[in-house]
Amino acid sequence: MFAKNLALVIFLALISTNSFAQFFGGGPELSSLNEFQDGKFKFQSVKSINWSQIVNGGRSYVDYSEKVWVPAQLFMPKNSRGKVPAMVVVHGIGGLYTNAGHKRPYWEYAEMLADNGIAAIVVDSHAARGYGGTGQMGSTAVTVYSFAADAFAAADILRTHPMIDANQIGIMGFSKGGMTALLATDQRFVSNLSKSKSKFNIHIPIYPGCQNFPDRLQPTNSPVYMLIGEKDNFSGTSGCFEIEQKFKNSNTPVKIITYKDAHHSWDENISVTRVNDVSSEDCRWVLKDNGEVWGGNSIPLNTGEQGQAYFKSCVKQAEIYVGRQEPANTQGRKAVLDLVKNAFLK
Repeated sequence: MFAKNLALVIFLALISTNSFAQFFGGGPELSSLNEFQDGKFKFQSVKSINWSQIVNGGRSYVDYSEKVWVPAQLFMPKNSRGKVPAMVVVHGIGGLYTNAGHKRPYWEYAEMLADNGIAAIVVDSHAARGYGGTGQMGSTAVTVYSFAADAFAAADILRTHPMIDANQIGIMGFSKGGMTALLATDQRFVSNLSKSKSKFNIHIPIYPGCQNFPDRLQPTNSPVYMLIGEKDNFSGTSGCFEIEQKFKNSNTPVKIITYKDAHHSWDENISVTRVNDVSSEDCRWVLKDNGEVWGGNSIPLNTGEQGQAYFKSCVKQAEIYVGRQEPANTQGRKAVLDLVKNAFLK
């Protein structure tokens, strides 16, 4: 994806740090979790991939391309009597830690799930490729398609864990990770990125970027629950309603939960902060069946220059706020837990 959301980069200066330094070093490199309980480890994924390589190179591209070891931490429920469901947790563009070295909310969601009988794996797609909080512009080099490859590889290795139900694995993601959770609803991601060709059973995008989506969805038909902020004009919400209609047209169960007065990143551990930068709400990167990416469904973006020119034409000035807001923070966390429990534990 050629475009780089400058607004996101400004926000990251407030909340990001070097997740590479803090997270990458721990845990064994594993190809199976057959003898692994929980904690830190690393699994293999493709180093880099784009939309064209997914649809035209397919699984062969993934199998034979350069690999990286992706750091992860698995949270398992305590005292489980049988196999448990699991969720893959995908971070946003800012990584896993704050500037002060504190864990960002993604970890709290994973712990919440494990405390309620659901395994959760937190994946560090940035650290796997050497990117952390220093020089956040560089972290945009990790494409959302690489995020997706990591998510499917994480699900594949979860299926080797003796205490995880291989048929009950979902995905949740935040901002760019939310975009990942949306893209994972298309069968082409499943067929080409999952070694076992297994779809996710539930998708929960949280304040997702909704600007990047297939022109003609090939749905898995797993249910989708989008959690968005009413006043999120950072990455915007209009695209989420467009995607919602595509799901409805494909008979995919979908629901949007909107939190009144909430901005982007309503669960971050910072106070609401104004970001004086551009909004990408009106941008659309349309994924064509032949592997091309088009801007606004009318401009083929075949070069970096074309992509940058389109980005400059579609962004706009806006009064943007980000940071923790109640009751969205509390209600959103409860919604995630309720949705996952209803999907797997009812």
